[in-house]
Amino acid sequence: MKLMVIDGNSLVNRAFYGVRTLTTRDGTPTNAVFGFLNIYLKLLADEKPDALCVTFDRKEPTFRHLKYDGYKAQRKAMPEELAAQMPILKQVLDALNVPRYELAGWEADDLIGTIAGACTAAGWSCVAVTGDKDSFQLIGPATAVRHVKTRMGQTETVLYDERRFEEEYGFAPPFMVDLKALMGDSSDNIPGVPGVGEKTAMDLLHRFGSLKGVYAAIDSPDIRDAVRKKLTAGRESAELSYDLATIRCDAPIAFDPEENRVREPDNDALYELFRKLEFTKLTDRFGLKPPAEVVAQTRAEEKTYRDCAVTDADGIDGMLKAAYEAGTVSVALSDGGTLCLIAGDSRYTLAPEAQGYAEALRRVFQSPVKKRGYEIKDLHRRLLEQGVQAEGWEFDCALAAYLLAPTDSAYPLDGLCGRYLGRPLTLDAASDGQLSLLDGPDEGESARREAAAVDQLAPELERQLEHSGLDRLLREVEMPLCAVLAEMEHAGFLADREALKRFGVLLAGRISELERDIYRMAGEEFNINSPKQLGHILFDKLLLPPPKKTKTGYSTGADVLEKLYDRHPIIPAVLEYRQYSKLKSTYADGLSAVIAEDGRIHTKFQMTVTATGRLSSVEPNLQNIPVRTELGGELRKMFIAGPGNVLVDADYSQIELRLLAHISGDEAMRRAFIDGEDIHAVTASQVLGIPLEQVTKQQRSHAKAVNFGIVYGISAFSLAQDIHVSVAEARAYMESYLEKYSGVREYMKKVVEQAKQDGYVSSLYGRRRALPELASHDRNTRAFGERVALNMPIQGTAADVMKIAMIRVSDALKRSGLKARLLLQVHDELIVECPEEEAERTAAILAEEMTGAADLSVPLPVEAKWGKSWYDAK
Repeated sequence: MKLMVIDGNSLVNRAFYGVRTLTTRDGTPTNAVFGFLNIYLKLLADEKPDALCVTFDRKEPTFRHLKYDGYKAQRKAMPEELAAQMPILKQVLDALNVPRYELAGWEADDLIGTIAGACTAAGWSCVAVTGDKDSFQLIGPATAVRHVKTRMGQTETVLYDERRFEEEYGFAPPFMVDLKALMGDSSDNIPGVPGVGEKTAMDLLHRFGSLKGVYAAIDSPDIRDAVRKKLTAGRESAELSYDLATIRCDAPIAFDPEENRVREPDNDALYELFRKLEFTKLTDRFGLKPPAEVVAQTRAEEKTYRDCAVTDADGIDGMLKAAYEAGTVSVALSDGGTLCLIAGDSRYTLAPEAQGYAEALRRVFQSPVKKRGYEIKDLHRRLLEQGVQAEGWEFDCALAAYLLAPTDSAYPLDGLCGRYLGRPLTLDAASDGQLSLLDGPDEGESARREAAAVDQLAPELERQLEHSGLDRLLREVEMPLCAVLAEMEHAGFLADREALKRFGVLLAGRISELERDIYRMAGEEFNINSPKQLGHILFDKLLLPPPKKTKTGYSTGADVLEKLYDRHPIIPAVLEYRQYSKLKSTYADGLSAVIAEDGRIHTKFQMTVTATGRLSSVEPNLQNIPVRTELGGELRKMFIAGPGNVLVDADYSQIELRLLAHISGDEAMRRAFIDGEDIHAVTASQVLGIPLEQVTKQQRSHAKAVNFGIVYGISAFSLAQDIHVSVAEARAYMESYLEKYSGVREYMKKVVEQAKQDGYVSSLYGRRRALPELASHDRNTRAFGERVALNMPIQGTAADVMKIAMIRVSDALKRSGLKARLLLQVHDELIVECPEEEAERTAAILAEEMTGAADLSVPLPVEAKWGKSWYDAK
């Protein structure tokens, strides 16, 4: 039998600092609880314990504090955001039926030691889970420690048993106390022996076995005089530290492993807690169901419908008549093609096998009746594939939820119902239990549930959009864009399949050449893609100056290798090998695999992923095609126009800097754009105080880095790395920049102050991003919030302008009667395919509509070119 005991304080601390700031709608912080539960689930999966409990520290002083006033004296108070989550976490653990132990005057470590001892006595094994290394001293035949690390939201654990510990430390686990007694512990303010660090302490233990052994040999010539003096002077401190570092295994708690057997959670209590905490995904992961009273309440509040199965022409006519009379309908189309339409209190269901199905789809979706739905862009594309050009889109629940909470990771319908309606996903009036989109008995049921959810969610989401001033953004930008993007996805981008194959062969040949060169320089063959093997070759065999070695070996990331670029010819060869390998696997091979039967690549645009409003592209990602390298240019040659057509490529010039000039109102920056000057050269001239014509290429490059860095809230340290100067020089450059562009300085100050006051920042078009990070007591979290406050209004407005431009271009092309059609949007660039004879007119429309997408105080020029391939048109 195995018991797992979790150090609650240690784990929740790592979760708090490892997970970005999360709050509920009412501002309750939740990131620590959320992170703890995700680690908890992983631990259960990894360890599969028979019994489980959690220990916590208490606020009262312990016997260690009474013995030594300085014990943990330097520790800062728990951040308010974390302290507020501690009682919530304990409520969650109670609902999980996980026993928790805490005792005044004793630390969680002591309780863990006592519990481990009780397990051993009862013939159980014990695994202690903690982020601290203090518990390593408890490792024994029946006790292991799973050490937890959390970095950037990613959690990894390492299981230490006796063998693993001794391999790493070179002595038995109980002597971890002796190590702490010698070297001290800054986190607990255990003094150790002044002047003795970890390296010296480890060496002493390896040679003399223990603290007692060290002092027994104090006069030995094997101990250097300088070390002997420190040990002699610090003997009393070492003995005190030994006592402080020793975990006591006799805490006065009654503990029986059997009483801590893993039990099922209290479904109702945990469901209610997760609902308040807005943990939608965790509700699913824990398999929770709404309590009976919630189901009953939902039934009482639930809007009921008169269900009508549409099977023939008369039924279709009745459905259309009801839709026109209602004016606004809620629609859903299941994966299998079943249509559900709600008009007023009537819910109509039309199956694909019904007589007149195809014509009914056209009559429903091509009608001017206003339609509400969920993930409309995807539905629109599916209809295009069936030859239906849908119209009348009015509301999309997914897009509405995205505008209200753009940093959420997903917007599932069941989660939206819980969040905005305060109850689970809609129930079918004829059903005896909860219904879910995930477990519907048939396609019709799935469509009926989705339509009902949309029908009841839309009014509440619309109310909240209006309250936040986001209704116009949805109505005038996001909703019209759905049709534009669906048409772009449907059209696809023609790819030269044979050219891609030839490109792949070329890359394969170059990869083989590089492999041979690397093996020759290394003196042996090895797996170049293995960081461990590559690290051995570079740093152990070729003796290049290594980075700091980690427990998994040397780091061989691009940042490390770039610093060694000129130290050995194998380095540029390895970097080039990686570049060619990625091009081959991701693009030459990857793109070839997704060419459809029509010879085109049909990417998917995501509208609800980025917090700034920018679109993203997946399956495949065509926005990530390399643009600044010669090989990237070769790849763009593979994207071509169809026979008799050309590609017209138009992009904005420096849109984010122009928006910065407009939003900040800085006169010097505005004047440079109005006069058509080179903004980067002007910046160098302004900051360095030299005539414009004397600005060098390098000075312009430095100014460019600052111009774009300012938009992203760059730090002096990052700028120094970008332009290869000292941090002091970079800081001085930034100060000079902000002195010359005082309007930008004032904007940066005001936007952060306003964000702190409002709790959010906005684009010029009202797109919002909440910034709870600005209220954090953690300096790094606040700094992140300030960077977002600086760049989101610029990036968000740029995203809005591009979306407006896409809508304008699409509409103008249709009005013109041209055959031109939009294919792709990449950041600030639009690509259109058109007949050769339409190229000039199409380019003119693109330039006019993109320029007219925003009314700024500075010009917004657009350059349009055309050619037979993406490369030629760029």
